Amino acid sequence: MNEYLSRAEFLDGKRDRGQSRADEWKRDEQMEQLAALAESRPEIFEKMGVTVRLSLGYYQNDKANAAAHGRDVSKGGK
Repeated sequence: MNEYLSRAEFLDGKRDRGQSRADEWKRDEQMEQLAALAESRPEIFEKMGVTVRLSLGYYQNDKANAAAHGRDVSKGGK
């Protein structure tokens, strides 16, 4: 059933999931600080919990997706 639903189109066209994720992305200063820590002190970052590291990975993927779809991901961007 899922294979049929994934091929379905809406009346106004097929949905762009990447664009939807880009529109929903919001800058998070705590995640930005974690990213800086991961880059500057990887030995400390590696000792942090798995959940924190996974969360940062999802955040960075969503940030990259937002940038690819034309969003301003800099500090002052929305």
